[in-house]
Amino acid sequence: MDFRNFRLGIIIRSLVLSMAMFSAIYAFQQEEWYVTTVISAILSIAVLISIIQYAEKYKKGLSEFLLSIKSRDFISSSSSVSDKKSKDILKEAYNIIMTEFQNIRIDKEVQYHYLKTLIEHVRVALFTFEQNGNIQFINKTASDLLGIHQNNKISHLKSFDVNLYNLVLRLKSGESELIKVKIHNDLLHLSIYATEIKIQNKQIKLISLQNIKQELEFQELESWQKLIRVLTHEIMNSVTPISSLSNAMNDSLSEIGGNKAKLAEISDDDFEDMISSLKTIETRSKGLLKFVSSYKQLTRIPKPDFKEVNLVELINHCYTLLKKNIVDNNIQFDMIKSYSAVYVHADYDQIEQVVINLLINAIDAVSAQEKPKIVVKIQAQPSNKHRIIISDNGNGIDPDDMDKIFIPFFTTKKKGSGIGLSLSRQIMRLHKGAIRANSELKKGTEFILEF
Repeated sequence: MDFRNFRLGIIIRSLVLSMAMFSAIYAFQQEEWYVTTVISAILSIAVLISIIQYAEKYKKGLSEFLLSIKSRDFISSSSSVSDKKSKDILKEAYNIIMTEFQNIRIDKEVQYHYLKTLIEHVRVALFTFEQNGNIQFINKTASDLLGIHQNNKISHLKSFDVNLYNLVLRLKSGESELIKVKIHNDLLHLSIYATEIKIQNKQIKLISLQNIKQELEFQELESWQKLIRVLTHEIMNSVTPISSLSNAMNDSLSEIGGNKAKLAEISDDDFEDMISSLKTIETRSKGLLKFVSSYKQLTRIPKPDFKEVNLVELINHCYTLLKKNIVDNNIQFDMIKSYSAVYVHADYDQIEQVVINLLINAIDAVSAQEKPKIVVKIQAQPSNKHRIIISDNGNGIDPDDMDKIFIPFFTTKKKGSGIGLSLSRQIMRLHKGAIRANSELKKGTEFILEF
């Protein structure tokens, strides 16, 4: 029933009601018009009832439609209002809208099943839980790995691994951490990442777990191979001349028959060669001892003493320590900061050591430039991932060396030990941070410390 017909019906019934009421009132005022008065009054009541029923009928169809939307039952509503003989515009609108709702519902169901299949297909374990501990969703990979199901609570993880349970609760949105978990007598290395979302005023945490044991083993093997190559190179550089010179000296002190030669019979030139050889052996031995000492330093980093550290103050202190070196080399030093104080939770001495290492590398990198420049930026990120960016306008790092610069004892400098960057990376990892490098030949290098 469309609105135009409804309005016309109401107008006609209202006119009839007005006429009936006028007739009843007029007849009531006349003498002996009792029958006319009664008939007019009954007709007025009948027309009034007809108007009410007419409006109720119109209202009923609209109410059924609105209730069908609330209950998402579009089929029953469609059958109740459809009338093949009627060309009522409102009923046609009902059917069109309900068809659209049905299509939307079908699309949502298809999308839901598609996403569910996709999540189940992923080899990463995924599950979500509310603040009260109820697990909302868990895919098959997570269920098989952890032995928990959708109707369980997150506290069920306690029986699986207490450390994993505590880590899942402790992780904040955007944080990730590695943990070792023993499952069926197999030690797994799980990478756990947390994300917090709010849906319909409910705080939900999404946890993803990925077994990276194979990747770690591959990376570990590759790192060991690189380290062994560097160690072999450094040790051979020291051992080879020591061995060669020792053999030469032994030959000089021996006669043809293999007997020891008399010192008085050794010529002055041979004696000078022996002294030179001994000095060389001493130098190379000291170099080897220094190398071993550097290795001990690299493997014995003390546990950080975490305190509140102002990065701006730390950079200023590092600049003061290196100011003479910077000024002597005519280096332009700029510090860019958004705030007068940027605080992080860190070990002051260890982070200072990292910054000094990077600044010394930068000073060395720009030493051959006409207009040497070093820029230090302190960025305060909204996500609390504060950064120190140290950049220079040196010659940059060869792309072939970029994946080696953090390997212990690898260096491109003549007097470098090769432990500075490796030590810096270990310190940043102990701070649950990161150090990254970007470089472009002939344009410069930047190192990024992220806390």
